[in-house]
Amino acid sequence: MGCDCDDLRAILALLAANAMHNDLAEWDAYGALFTDDAVLHCFGRDYVGREEVVAFTARRHMGKHMLSTPLIEIDGDTAKVSVDHAFYRYPDLALFGVGVYKDDLLKVDGQWKFARREVIVHGHHAEMTAASKQNLVPIADTL
Repeated sequence: MGCDCDDLRAILALLAANAMHNDLAEWDAYGALFTDDAVLHCFGRDYVGREEVVAFTARRHMGKHMLSTPLIEIDGDTAKVSVDHAFYRYPDLALFGVGVYKDDLLKVDGQWKFARREVIVHGHHAEMTAASKQNLVPIADTL
């Protein structure tokens, strides 16, 4: 198992480009980040192939993705990535969802691409809205 700085930089750029193209609805550029036979697993369903991945993603709410520092394991021409995400919905930038992206990457013709992305949702707008209506006091306010 090994990695070099060029691979690490390229993977970090891939993650950033994915969020940026998604947020800007640049679907051709977004789709180019995936392998032809990529799989997006979201809400218990697989979207198979670049076209299905883009079609599913393009239906979502517009907003801004924020990513944590990723955990990256590179092994030759494959890599596994785990990164927390938060999604803020436009136009009010209300927090809409949080979770984890679990990615399998493949280096194709010298370019890192998403072969599989699993979206694990830990909090979604409906749950967060319900919790906010319970008049809970944030922990920081009780210290």
